[in-house]
Amino acid sequence: MQVENPQLGFPASFCCNCGATECKSEIQDTRITRFFGIGRTDTTFKLSVPICSGCQRTIRRKPAGFFSRLGVLLLVTGVIFGICLATGSTVALPLWIGYMYAGSVVLGVVLTILFYRLRRPKAPQTSFYQPVRIKNVRLQFTGLMNGEGQVGFMKLAFTNPDYLNAFVAANQDAITAKRVSVTKA
Repeated sequence: MQVENPQLGFPASFCCNCGATECKSEIQDTRITRFFGIGRTDTTFKLSVPICSGCQRTIRRKPAGFFSRLGVLLLVTGVIFGICLATGSTVALPLWIGYMYAGSVVLGVVLTILFYRLRRPKAPQTSFYQPVRIKNVRLQFTGLMNGEGQVGFMKLAFTNPDYLNAFVAANQDAITAKRVSVTKA
């Protein structure tokens, strides 16, 4: 879907993730996914955010949602259960299958929690994932046949509270006109 990005000013005085002053503007692809029954639509926005060299990899990491975390849990649990089945005795298998399944689920939950604990930001970073996120967007379409549209409303979330304040100061007109809303992520 082709969408015209709103004219937002991202202050380039410091990094939007860690606050370092040695930064440059980079393009962050931020995707909004909406599910409609069994289908989905993706809308991608290209936001020009200031980022330092130490935080540059974070703008490519999408934040983990509920379904991706559930997928990791199911994958880890399935692998552990498969290993238990492959190494288990075929004679005692019917007696132990309940214990193997319960143990696989418990170990899968523990390993999934450990996996996401290791993906935390290292100080002074405020996020391991994208520091600027789009929480909500309302699109207005000009024509149905060509699929072009523009943003009527956008709610942005920032992980760095100092950068949130700088963004509010730079985009006060859009916030007052209720075209943009901001919050802490």
